[in-house]
Amino acid sequence: MKPEPIRLAAAIAALAFCASAASAADPPGPVSTPVGVATTTLSGQPITLPQGPVTVTVTRTDLPAGGVLPIHKHPYPRYAYVISGRLKAVNLDTGLTSELKAGEFTVDPIDQWHKAWAMDGKPASLLVIDQTPPGQGNMVRKAP
Repeated sequence: MKPEPIRLAAAIAALAFCASAASAADPPGPVSTPVGVATTTLSGQPITLPQGPVTVTVTRTDLPAGGVLPIHKHPYPRYAYVISGRLKAVNLDTGLTSELKAGEFTVDPIDQWHKAWAMDGKPASLLVIDQTPPGQGNMVRKAP
């Protein structure tokens, strides 16, 4: 016996309504948007992690308008995400100059002297993630 077209249409409509009602009751799911992927530092070095136990430190760094990150280097990987503003970074060992703006991600050079400053007469903010052996820092400032 063939189903009647009206009953079949009603059954399909009921199923569609139930499916949409169930979907409407579910909370919205997360949205993940990749910000960056890196296998090398800003100067092209391969990223390698310290061996053994590691401490992960997350820091927010705020530079005022005209603010400068003095000449320094990192013995371990440092990941930086620009929250706001624009920065110019200069690698003093390679001569490479880079500009970073809000929404961009980078990996600082390892054991290479560099400096950076806020651009355009505006402040800049960074979210920085360091991975170091326990009890060790990840910034060495150059003596004047």
